[in-house]
Amino acid sequence: MKKLNISGGEPFLKPDFIGEIFRFCKEELHLESCSVVNNGSKVTEKWMDTYGRYLDVMAISCDSFDADVNVQIGRSEKGTGNHVGRVFQVAEWCRRRGIEVKINTVVTRQVVSRIRIWHRDKMLT
Repeated sequence: MKKLNISGGEPFLKPDFIGEIFRFCKEELHLESCSVVNNGSKVTEKWMDTYGRYLDVMAISCDSFDADVNVQIGRSEKGTGNHVGRVFQVAEWCRRRGIEVKINTVVTRQVVSRIRIWHRDKMLT
């Protein structure tokens, strides 16, 4: 085994557990890469300070960078469109620590509609 990816549900519901798994994989098993897929809502800067050195890639789920679309499709934090801000906050914590960031998305009707509007507006300017 050379790489480990933890995903499914929300891995950061057990942050210390996954942190210790990453630590073990890097220090004891000498894996070349450890990654996690999450929605960003439970990641803390304290976790990043403690375990970030054992993480190579943080994939964050963000179905739209439009707050209204996230609320429409049920991808919001406590009914607000603040998820986008949270994604950027976690991405910045990763950037400061040299952790690669990937954004995962699900293409929905609402997202495609926003892309079409954006593209149309870009073509008109």
